[in-house]
Amino acid sequence: MAHDIVFFLAPDDETAASTRLRGPGEAFQSVTCRFIEPDSAIAEWDMYFEAPSAEAPPLEQLYAWRPWPEWGTPP
Repeated sequence: MAHDIVFFLAPDDETAASTRLRGPGEAFQSVTCRFIEPDSAIAEWDMYFEAPSAEAPPLEQLYAWRPWPEWGTPP
């Protein structure tokens, strides 16, 4: 299921996990995105940075992507 999600870069897992219930607020620069599949979004974006393309990567390539991101806190 797609979600509205806020992406930000925290200095460590503990800091990232501490934002779970309240969000990053003004403490971190962030980007809010709508209708994102969080499990695959980071993998897709990483692929775009490695080989920019106007097309989405094929599912076979997406599923074979490694390493998958680690959760700072369970979803």
